[in-house]
Amino acid sequence: MDFILLLLWLSLAAFLIATALVTMIRYRPSAAAGDEVPPCSIVLPIKGVSEFLESNLRALVRLAPFRGEILLAVASEDDPACAVIRRVLADGGNDAKLLIGEDADYANPKLRNVSKAYRAAREDIVVFLDDSAALEGDLFAELVNELKPGVVAVTAAPRGEDVRSFFSAIEAATCNGYLFRIQMFLEMFGLAAAFGNAFAFRKADLEAVGGFRRLQEGPCEDSAIATALRETGKRLTLLRSGVRRRIGRRSWRDIYRRHLRWASCTKVHDPVVFFVEPLIGGFVFNLLGAYVLSQLLVIPAANALLMSAALWYGTEVLLHLVCGWPLHFLSLPAWIARDVLQPVFMIGARLTTHVQWRGIFVAMDRDSVAKRQ
Repeated sequence: MDFILLLLWLSLAAFLIATALVTMIRYRPSAAAGDEVPPCSIVLPIKGVSEFLESNLRALVRLAPFRGEILLAVASEDDPACAVIRRVLADGGNDAKLLIGEDADYANPKLRNVSKAYRAAREDIVVFLDDSAALEGDLFAELVNELKPGVVAVTAAPRGEDVRSFFSAIEAATCNGYLFRIQMFLEMFGLAAAFGNAFAFRKADLEAVGGFRRLQEGPCEDSAIATALRETGKRLTLLRSGVRRRIGRRSWRDIYRRHLRWASCTKVHDPVVFFVEPLIGGFVFNLLGAYVLSQLLVIPAANALLMSAALWYGTEVLLHLVCGWPLHFLSLPAWIARDVLQPVFMIGARLTTHVQWRGIFVAMDRDSVAKRQ
């Protein structure tokens, strides 16, 4: 039994090192954009006023190079985001417009909001964005230019930045140390996930496999659209640069709800991944390492735990240094908290049937039935 546990820990260590090395080799900042990009319709659903909403919108309406339109979707005229949007649009910039209203045909609150913008999009290339994503010109050019023959969609994994609290550092740790690292590895095999914070595709491709209604096949529209588009037989590409996710301040309630939603989406759309995820996290790695190293080297379990943790977090430090990602005094405690909390979020997701998304409860099942709070 001890041999099997040692083999398991060595396998997890090999996976950690392999995914980190692949990320360090493949990661690169966005290359300088040329002057020409194909026209596209950028669709940005907005609900409420997030910390960086206005600055992100100002950058978006001044995006260059750019050809096409920007459609800003808000569900209700009463949403305080409308005032911010109108203030930004009044200062001019790229062709941008505010669309207000909901499509009652959809249960998912985000789809109710996005539907009108998708229908209004006049360009074949559509780019879905999240209001927390900082879309620089170089990244935008990469997104739309990578839609080459044989590629059905282009997406970018989030890199957590602009951390302003300990709990936001935990979210950044999840993005950089888990999501980005593992997805960069999976992309080599054509298995990368889709990320709604930056997702470019051709409207004609989605219409060919059933249209916008395919996005309601489950509670998470980014997973649903990726599943639908892959039916074309073409490849989904993950950019090597990623997209900068501006996190700002988070409270414990914020990250609990956010991580619970992420884990619940995985439970519904990727049940195998949901089972495997805790096994490749830092909690299991270091707990297992403490036992097998203490047995192998005949040392106290505490010393063995330190050795295992040194490998895990040392690899993460090296990853950040090589990729040029920000490191600060909150990084290490946030990484440890992320690893300890991961099983909590996974257990919570297993037990939950509904999660809260910006004040609205969404059912975590294939029907994605939503009800207002």
